[in-house]
Amino acid sequence: MSRKTVLSRIAAVTAFVVWISIVLSLTGKIVRAKFIGDSTTIVNGFYEEKKNEIDLIVIGSSNSFCTINPLVLYEEYGIAAYDFGSSSQPMNISVLYLKEALKRQKPKVVALEVNMIMGDSISSGYEPGLRWGFTDIPLSADKLKCIYQSVGEINAAYCSYIFPVFRYHDRWKELSKTDYTYFYQDKTNYTKGYLETQSVAEMAVDLSDFDSEGTAWIEEENLAYLDEMAELCRKKQVELLLFKSPKENWHRYETEAVRALAQERELLFLDYNELYHNGELELDLAADFRDGQHLNDFGAQKVSSHFGSYLKTMYDIPDKRGGERANSWDVAVERKNRSGWQEFMGAATAQECLLMLQEDKNYILIVTDAGTGTGSTVQQWVYQDCKVARNIQWKENGICHMKIGKSELVLSKLGGVYQILIDGVEHYQPGNRWNIIVYDKIVDDIVANLFYPE
Repeated sequence: MSRKTVLSRIAAVTAFVVWISIVLSLTGKIVRAKFIGDSTTIVNGFYEEKKNEIDLIVIGSSNSFCTINPLVLYEEYGIAAYDFGSSSQPMNISVLYLKEALKRQKPKVVALEVNMIMGDSISSGYEPGLRWGFTDIPLSADKLKCIYQSVGEINAAYCSYIFPVFRYHDRWKELSKTDYTYFYQDKTNYTKGYLETQSVAEMAVDLSDFDSEGTAWIEEENLAYLDEMAELCRKKQVELLLFKSPKENWHRYETEAVRALAQERELLFLDYNELYHNGELELDLAADFRDGQHLNDFGAQKVSSHFGSYLKTMYDIPDKRGGERANSWDVAVERKNRSGWQEFMGAATAQECLLMLQEDKNYILIVTDAGTGTGSTVQQWVYQDCKVARNIQWKENGICHMKIGKSELVLSKLGGVYQILIDGVEHYQPGNRWNIIVYDKIVDDIVANLFYPE
């Protein structure tokens, strides 16, 4: 066989392998589970951040991103932070996330939530935790190594973490539009990785057993991963801080065990269970938790406020508020402040509501005046950039298309039926004289659909 023939066959095999890999990768992106609001949006949002903009990276399991709210840290202290974690994240995946973070960012501090350092290590093989942790992390040598640590051999399970189509191939029957469009959408995470929730635990959380007796159990594997994280941070001249979120079934003997590990490695450790029991942190056990393991927005606000004060005291972290140009945290805070209930929503009349909104250039108003009764001419107008952009007095059937923000607006009349479609979804509420739909260009969504009899 000639050398030319050998090279030709090698090239053909290589091209086939590359083609198969591309097909598997693309189909995997479609069929794999989308952990919206959890790992997927956290991970993808992290990669949307500008390089070397983040000063604090929070790593760990769900206890991390349900406890530290980066927007609280920014509003109160100017700390540019991001929660880069995944649910039930074992320590070896925490190492992977740290490596990924340090490829793109030069943080002043990395904060590791230590919930997963206790008890079983990755040898327990908890598949959901591995799926949450691996699925959205880009393929790299570090990821391949971490998958091998978790699976223990190169087999079908190992390959399914590289090509998720092998695991999720049977999702074809339940695919939705999101599965096809998600990876082409803006993946900016405006909570900076934090999981918002105002859900309250059905029963008050019980933290009374903190001082009960017992023995802490920390596997050697987890100690090795902690040492690896500490060494990575030292090489990059990044401070590593250990912290523990408040939760049920965490005890003082576990706190003391982690504190000893921290002291041996010359690291700081902050335990919010201990602070609560020592009276240094106020928590409402009936209102500040979503369940026994996780805080809600009310509890996270309190812990994050304390955490920010501690960080500013112990580390040299810049205050990035008030820069010449708005950064992504400024945008995220403005977006948060414009979400939820706004003063104009309490207006008693349509006129009062319109007067309150007319000077804000970021609001687009779609207003319908159905008149005073039978036979009245229906009038619709769009108020954009503080002026009337479209004014229609419907007398005959018709349709009107226009762009509002990033969305497509359609106004139409067919007989006695009127429609207001925004990105194909109906929003018109008949039955009252006035219907005011409020679209916010900052939030990039409808924030209110109001109606008034007069």
